[in-house]
Amino acid sequence: MTKKDFVEFWVKQLTSGGIKKFPDDFLENSETALKEIPAKTLIPGSELFGTYEVITTDGEVVAHAENYSEAKYYVYASQQRMPEIKFPVDKNAIPRIVKKYEQYIDNIINEISKDFKKKFPDIKETSPVSEILKIINLVRY
Repeated sequence: MTKKDFVEFWVKQLTSGGIKKFPDDFLENSETALKEIPAKTLIPGSELFGTYEVITTDGEVVAHAENYSEAKYYVYASQQRMPEIKFPVDKNAIPRIVKKYEQYIDNIINEISKDFKKKFPDIKETSPVSEILKIINLVRY
């Protein structure tokens, strides 16, 4: 098996099993409201006076988040590139929702890394986790 085959195997494995979508698959029973955002990839920006900017990759400020978990919520939700996102009415639920998503991504990362070490024990290079996550449109901050 080559590294390219390994990447293809994991992309197929993850997509055939159904990749969970953020935020929909992590909201549980949280009451939500729709928020409009640009249908672009968002990234966390600078911290200003205790709030975090959420910006597009072009540098356009989209929102000011009250904390880093809220900023990450916007970023993770933007991966679907939809003009609206479901946003919890109770902002206290955001850290829990973000944490569940990050645990989901961390589990995927750990599985891929373990499998890479098992299949390529003599290779000193890093596992292609980031390449696989990019292909399947998952991000972790």
